[in-house]
Amino acid sequence: MFNPGAVMDNSGVIHLFYRAVQAGYIKKRDYGYENYVSVIGHATSHDGLHFKARKPCIRLGETFDRFSCEDARVTRLEGEYLITYTGLTSPAFTWKGYRPVLASSPDLTVVEKHGVLGPDIENKDVVIFPERINGKVVVLQRIGTDIQIVYYESIEHLKKGYDAVYWERYLRHLGSHVVLRRKFRWEAMKVGAGPPPIKTELGWLLIYHGVDKRNIYRAGVAILDANDPRRIIKRAPYPILSPVRNYERLGDIPNVVFPTGAVVRDGCFMLYYGAADRCCCLACCNLGELLEFACRKYSRTLHFIRGNTLLVRRNIDQRRVKLEQTTPGDL
Repeated sequence: MFNPGAVMDNSGVIHLFYRAVQAGYIKKRDYGYENYVSVIGHATSHDGLHFKARKPCIRLGETFDRFSCEDARVTRLEGEYLITYTGLTSPAFTWKGYRPVLASSPDLTVVEKHGVLGPDIENKDVVIFPERINGKVVVLQRIGTDIQIVYYESIEHLKKGYDAVYWERYLRHLGSHVVLRRKFRWEAMKVGAGPPPIKTELGWLLIYHGVDKRNIYRAGVAILDANDPRRIIKRAPYPILSPVRNYERLGDIPNVVFPTGAVVRDGCFMLYYGAADRCCCLACCNLGELLEFACRKYSRTLHFIRGNTLLVRRNIDQRRVKLEQTTPGDL
């Protein structure tokens, strides 16, 4: 179980939508696995650390997710929970067939799939902002190696999925929609949105993942303008999390921290992430300290000497999330 999306409901219960790989997969000779099939499960917690897992809530079954359902993110927007996840139209580790899928739920118990978000091309790491901006529903995505922004007129427009005229024009000018590009060595290969952005007094707090040339996944932080999220206000040159613990370095895919969920409770920023494609983890820090880290000025000398080793880890309490399965054998 890994890569959990997270959201807190009105009663203070934290819900995780985690990725669970079905048993029976086999390691390939070169890289990856055969028969690597994922579904998305649902778990709940009152303290944010100890969770009770339930049966899978998003299973295979449609043409757009017939091989896998992966890496959910959850946003509460206008009284409705919107869930984005990656559906696979081809087997995992064939490096094709990744499609962003939208689902929704009024109460996080019954989930309805709406289909693919956007055109029939490779696209991942789709997250939805938790409120409208200038009257629009705003989405981040990753086509290629950088993060783009998409504006929708309404939730109904979002659920409609594909507007041929809109997307033809959008893809023709894809570069103009990029919000966050690769910039530092630790994110040289690609960047992708993590949890849905969180609104703060400084702007939209965006946690994202970056991948370097050695295929090491780290988590970074940026702040986007509150009224125009196409504009980056601040961006830390160093990651806030890197894979250093054994459960982050050793697993099905080694050297991975992959942030997918975040909750703020009483000033505490709770970041949920997957480690090495094997387990769900929680890192906590003071929200104000995290914003300060994003806004801090760094000298070029420090950047040269310390490289990517300067972390906010000293301010982060990092733990493995405890998932208790209520129905053994379901996942």
